[in-house]
Amino acid sequence: SSLQCYSCKHFFVVNYLVTSDTVPSFSDCPLINATRCAIIVTWDLNNNDTVLLINNENVLSTKDTLEDSIAVMAYMERVPDQEIPIVVHYLQFVCMSSEKCNSELKLTSLIQTVSPFVPQSAACRELNNFTIECPPTDLDACERCQILVDKWPSASVELCATCPRTTPNGNLIARSTIFVLNNRTQLADHVQLDCQLKGCNSVDNINRIYKTSKITFDFGKFFNLSSNKIV
Repeated sequence: SSLQCYSCKHFFVVNYLVTSDTVPSFSDCPLINATRCAIIVTWDLNNNDTVLLINNENVLSTKDTLEDSIAVMAYMERVPDQEIPIVVHYLQFVCMSSEKCNSELKLTSLIQTVSPFVPQSAACRELNNFTIECPPTDLDACERCQILVDKWPSASVELCATCPRTTPNGNLIARSTIFVLNNRTQLADHVQLDCQLKGCNSVDNINRIYKTSKITFDFGKFFNLSSNKIV
């Protein structure tokens, strides 16, 4: 059976990174009858532009299916004699389940759930009462939101929420602390969250990490075991 698909004759390029709020119009492209429709979006992070292909052809090979599918890819390549690596994000949507399923509205909803990280629209939180340096936000070079939190035994809380220039790891959740043996105390309970969802470096998410994880150390048991081993 066939269905109606939008089919733009050529791919088109826009000179910005497309987000769910900035999907360009392609509703003037003709409708054709086809067995499946397709949307392909390529975000070029080096040139800050986006290539869109809206049709029913030129899709990656997939087995025939009556189900809709999404293929996503993050791609980085270092080219010889080129200092900056090529960085591309890619989305392919193939649909067979409904008429005009490769519409602007469908693309908007797809990007809302599967999208490249765009610092300018990521709404990373910015808070800082750290006693040590908190990396400043740099929207031109930021790769992900970040929040660092130290909870001290005195009940004071220090935090640094930012969108820093570099994050050496990928998306990350980490919790750590130090127990001091000679006076049986605990230093700061530290949590780090590096993430790429909108507004994800929030205090609420930090509280979820504290709530769903635990680090404990039994000083009494440790010293009892140690003393029992002394001959």
